[in-house]
Amino acid sequence: MEFHKSGKVYDFMSIRKYWITFSIVLALVSAVLLWKPGPRFGIDFLGGTELTIQFAGPVDAGALRRSLERMGHERPEVVPTLRRNEFILRIEKSTTIAQRDVDRFRRAVTERLQREGGGRTLPEFKLSPGGDHLIVQFAGGSPSAEEVAQLLNDAGAPVRGAVALPIGARDDLRWQVPLRGIGDEVFSRLTGPREAGGMGVRGTLSASVWVSPKAGRELRDAAILAVLYSIVFIMIYVALRFDLRFAPGGILALFHDALVTLGFFVVTRKEVTISTVAAILTVVGYSMNDTVIVYDRIRENLARRKGIRMLEVINVSVSEMLSRTILTSLTVVLSVSAFAVIGTGVIRDFAWAMIVGVIAGTYSSIYVAAPLTEWIDSRYFHTGTPAPEPRQGPSASAAKT
Repeated sequence: MEFHKSGKVYDFMSIRKYWITFSIVLALVSAVLLWKPGPRFGIDFLGGTELTIQFAGPVDAGALRRSLERMGHERPEVVPTLRRNEFILRIEKSTTIAQRDVDRFRRAVTERLQREGGGRTLPEFKLSPGGDHLIVQFAGGSPSAEEVAQLLNDAGAPVRGAVALPIGARDDLRWQVPLRGIGDEVFSRLTGPREAGGMGVRGTLSASVWVSPKAGRELRDAAILAVLYSIVFIMIYVALRFDLRFAPGGILALFHDALVTLGFFVVTRKEVTISTVAAILTVVGYSMNDTVIVYDRIRENLARRKGIRMLEVINVSVSEMLSRTILTSLTVVLSVSAFAVIGTGVIRDFAWAMIVGVIAGTYSSIYVAAPLTEWIDSRYFHTGTPAPEPRQGPSASAAKT
């Protein structure tokens, strides 16, 4: 399928200065926005709790948000799903238990053991990083699983269930005691009566996911490294596949596309999550694939068309690939547009990242990678430089007469 007359050559490079200026401004603005105000990280990277609740009756999203704010949750997110009366709630807290609470529980259990006698002590008593369970170790003999849970419950700890779980070796006498998380508290209060700050509608807790702040930081660092590693390996591939004229342009296009996509997320204040990172990695791969195809055609035309300037070879090559580029990019954009329109949550954000990244990757292959290749060629290689025009001296004027 062709979108233009076969054999027609468009002068893409004649307006390259405008597109280069636009790309530089866009990249600089994106870089500044990443610094301040910075990306809006989701609970994957900051830590927090995500609940999926389906209410038995109609519930207003605004009232639900206000109820969460009255509970003390700053900037809660309420996202309706495609199912009737179902909402995804995101809050920044992952636990309701502070260190002072843990110390209070420990004192109460220690006093109880001392009253009972037997010389039992607590060498280890700590809250897990996620805040969803306590790690308790006994010395001098351990109670049973049921007794451990009851000890902590009597000490005021919000124990989930009636049995603790043994961990480690048998002689370690270490237990993991599950706790009721913030998700349980939020769900019970939201489905409670309106007089107590709830919605007055019963509901079902479909899912509850939490991420601790420490785990969020580790995920964020790992995501950054994943993007950087992918770009480094692609740099190695491009350097081996093409010569020094082509590699810098391809690498610059990769950074450009990733930066523009992140800048879009900052401007629209969409959450940057693990799904966003996956989308950026997909965009990097797509952009590199598109650039390599354009580079291949440029290299083929350089071998076939001796004595032609690199600028003209780029125009011919891009014109020959124009229909393929439009079809491929349009197919991807149309495929993910449905998710961007009717999708919810991370699916919609993933789709928008793909749309922006594919558009940026398509034009960066033409107006970021190709112009830099042409500049390097004219500056250092002089490939295909035409012979200079003859000077118009007196002999030339005489010959004309």
